[in-house]
Amino acid sequence: MSIRVTLFALAWGAALTAPPAAQAQEMSAEELAAMAAAVAPDENHAVLESLAGSWNHAIQFYPTPGAGPLEMTATSESEMSMDGRYLMSKYRGDFLGAPFEGSETMGYDKVKGQYFSLWVDNMSTGPMIAWGAYDPATKTLSMEGTFADPMSGELEKKVRNTTQLMDDGSIHYENWGPGPDGEYYRTMVIRSTRQ
Repeated sequence: MSIRVTLFALAWGAALTAPPAAQAQEMSAEELAAMAAAVAPDENHAVLESLAGSWNHAIQFYPTPGAGPLEMTATSESEMSMDGRYLMSKYRGDFLGAPFEGSETMGYDKVKGQYFSLWVDNMSTGPMIAWGAYDPATKTLSMEGTFADPMSGELEKKVRNTTQLMDDGSIHYENWGPGPDGEYYRTMVIRSTRQ
């Protein structure tokens, strides 16, 4: 029985990887141009490019509603990659005496028409993924996302955040999440200035 299943899987895999005659046709010049335009960076990616560089971060973290902030500092290096499609950022800091590392990939998905952020750090084992939009009038990127909360065990804990590009060149970031009563409260404020 297992030999039959293995042979079937191999045959099925070969069938999937062999292009049918219809798919083997070459794309026309118009189709190639349309595909290139569909995946080319645009003015939305230029917004992310303005975030590239070396940064200092002053961070206030509020563990519970009404609590005073825990403060930390961090630095980051951010650069555009893959021909201007993604902003890749690496963060380093100190949180309550423990070394902190984080990594973020931001982009603009032209198919979905939304910005996205994928964040991981050394204080968790899973990502926070958020989607949102940029308002050029206020120079603010607003996003909503989820992560698996290691403290509560909640698998899809919701968060929302804003990243505002200030006129003086700094960045003001705020994050909100649900408190014990389910009501959202501000959990983090980050003031970022260029090095």
